Amino acid sequence: MFLTPHVAVAVAIAAVLPNPILAIPLAFLSHFVLDMLPHWDDLGLGKLRDRTARIPSHAAQLVVMDGLLAVSFALFFIFFALPDWGVAFSIAACSLAALLPDAYYIPLAFFGRRWGFVLWVVMVQSKLQEKAKAPRAFGVFTQVFAIASGFLIAFQQILVRLPQTWQIL
Repeated sequence: MFLTPHVAVAVAIAAVLPNPILAIPLAFLSHFVLDMLPHWDDLGLGKLRDRTARIPSHAAQLVVMDGLLAVSFALFFIFFALPDWGVAFSIAACSLAALLPDAYYIPLAFFGRRWGFVLWVVMVQSKLQEKAKAPRAFGVFTQVFAIASGFLIAFQQILVRLPQTWQIL
């Protein structure tokens, strides 16, 4: 699954659960749950465990663009939650926790490093995603649905409270 749906769900978790001690581990676990849902991301990252070559440049560009979109999504809600530093911290921490399992692809995909622990995490990720392959239309729909759901939940929890928050200032 792309990075943006993971961040969208993590932001929603952070918005709903005010306690970061609960929200951060749930955001981390949500990554694996989302990866088990049928989705489409034909980047070839799962095949990296079997080869030493880096990912193709078009896939690398797509990963970077998706990463920028995911960071923008998180920063959008952090900005609007900022009078409440606790929620802003929780959003940032949950977003990072949700992206952590995919961060293990970075040494392998971009630098060709095949460290033992990195390969083990990539192997676990690949096994989870083996049965989650879906046709492009359905797979893109599940990711768009995850992004939209995360946005709506976070919007309801964070942006709807804005007038009350700004009146305090």
